[in-house]
Amino acid sequence: MEIKGITPKPIIVDETKNGKSVKKEIQKKDSLEISKEAKELHQKSEQLKDLSVIKERIKTGFYHSDEVLDKVADRILKELNNK
Repeated sequence: MEIKGITPKPIIVDETKNGKSVKKEIQKKDSLEISKEAKELHQKSEQLKDLSVIKERIKTGFYHSDEVLDKVADRILKELNNK
């Protein structure tokens, strides 16, 4: 199955230059703008998802595993060595 988008019809604009009528064909393109508020709402939504994952990991004891504790200790040592 092939789905094709709607092809916009060209817009003919009649302009006058130096006393002569000139017709131009203009193709309009679709555009999308996302408001600042929508961007902030999306960011807040993502932060809440991250927070819920962290809360779930705390409940299940994920952060108490040896693997996680080793990674945290390695990163702390790396930070201390960089200073």
